[in-house]
Amino acid sequence: MVHALWLPTQLCAQSHRCDRSARMPVDPNRETWKPGMSWEDAIAEIAYLKELAAEMGGPERIDRQHQGGRYTVRERIAKMADPGTFIEMGGLMGGPEYDDEGNIIGFTPGGYVMGLAELDGRPVAIGGDDFTISGGSPHNVHKIPHQFAQPLAITYGIPYVQLREGVGHSSRSDEESGQMALPEGDMWWQGVEMLTKVPVAAGIMGSVAGWPAAAALMSHFTVMVKGQSQIFPSGPPVVQRATGETLSKEELGGYRMHVYESGQVDNVAESEEDAFDQIRQFLSYLPNTTSGVAPRVDTGDPPDRRPEELLNIIPTNRRAGYDARALIRRVVDNGEFFEMRRHYAGAIITGFARLDGYSVGVVGSDPMRLAGAMDGDGADKYAHFVDLCDAFNLPMLIFLDMPGFMLGSAAERKATMRRGVRALIASAEASVPKVEFNVRKSYGVAADAPNSIGLPHALNLRFGWPAGEWGGIPIEGGVAAAYRREIDAAPDPEAHREMIEERLLRLRSPFKAAMHGDVVDLIDPRETRRLACTFVKLAQPVLEELARRPNKRAVRP
Repeated sequence: MVHALWLPTQLCAQSHRCDRSARMPVDPNRETWKPGMSWEDAIAEIAYLKELAAEMGGPERIDRQHQGGRYTVRERIAKMADPGTFIEMGGLMGGPEYDDEGNIIGFTPGGYVMGLAELDGRPVAIGGDDFTISGGSPHNVHKIPHQFAQPLAITYGIPYVQLREGVGHSSRSDEESGQMALPEGDMWWQGVEMLTKVPVAAGIMGSVAGWPAAAALMSHFTVMVKGQSQIFPSGPPVVQRATGETLSKEELGGYRMHVYESGQVDNVAESEEDAFDQIRQFLSYLPNTTSGVAPRVDTGDPPDRRPEELLNIIPTNRRAGYDARALIRRVVDNGEFFEMRRHYAGAIITGFARLDGYSVGVVGSDPMRLAGAMDGDGADKYAHFVDLCDAFNLPMLIFLDMPGFMLGSAAERKATMRRGVRALIASAEASVPKVEFNVRKSYGVAADAPNSIGLPHALNLRFGWPAGEWGGIPIEGGVAAAYRREIDAAPDPEAHREMIEERLLRLRSPFKAAMHGDVVDLIDPRETRRLACTFVKLAQPVLEELARRPNKRAVRP
């Protein structure tokens, strides 16, 4: 007859899947609680095991984490959550070892810490990888967010915050288990369901690879720490073996690669504390679920404030640039604008702000980058942000200065127009109300993406500024195409082209466009805030109705 205590002991001892170097030292003289012992002893056992779990991978590994300038996962949660609000779930999950008398002789904590907490008084499900244990790999315990944190967010309708620093699967675990298992295809459905129901934010706090990397990117907002975080499918050793390319972790998956170049990660933080703060800010603009409306906040900024700086913020020289972000900050409450993906596809500006205390999604054009033209990356950035606003019932505030699509062979290789059409479709499908201010240029199909009026029941308004100019194609390029033969036949082609352009430029008057009904009205730029605040307040009942829409699809990263 097999001893009843043999199985857990031998599973850990013979499979070699416990991270033995992370095994916590136990009191060899301590008797483990067994049925029939007192409840006081049981309570003491709970406290003892939690103390073991709180030791994580042990002092040496914790010191190594600190020497690398990184907090442990428990420190991260403590610093991010409101003091005293974290309630851990699965805190006793771990890999125990027993002697023949049923006493614990070793204990390896699970590699993921999770539970319920509050951020600025708001309940959230929160969790993170413990890098001090098997590099954040699930190892033998297989303690993962699917067990408590994700169901908590989905069931109770609260945001989910993940703090990632883990390597996922390890070839060593294949050898230790004696097999190479087929990946579990059903492990992602909860993550997808969360994207349809609650805000999901991820802090990439260190090196993240494999499925933890994919899980981090399955979020509505991602932020990584400058010089400390990297994210990739596989790290440099695997890359070198597969491709022959020798790269450091930072070169392969650091912030310059993924915040500036690939756009895979939304924002970069200067420190872990900055990353925590950005996650708090992001969540503050969103409702708890896609079936709700973001709460109004008392910002103390009068809705009828007239920003005098807006009168001359657009240069009279139509070729000159200006600070588009300063324009946005002058309009929104207290100049507070939370920008997403600032360093990627910079001609398109996306982010969140408030108007009269109401949350809004903001889209702008930056004439200092590609003259504000929409390239393929900018189109993807715009479409994703519109989907995000539509999912969380946020009205949109748009400041348009777009001369059209980016042109040239490089733009064609990137399928710019096809991606631009996807942006147009995203805008047309969005049900949330939009208010648009044509602050200067609005040309071609590219400008039709924000111009798109959306579904028939949507509330959408367009206002023009005195600097506004509209058309199917910019005059300079349009003249060269439409009047080519006439220009080529002229005695002085250059002078003749300039003469035609000057004649057509007189047609671009925003007053003529307003008389034609292209905009609701031409306005004094200083009236922009008052009109925008009025619009957003008017939109609230519409947003509440839209929030009740069933079967929302996931916002794809």
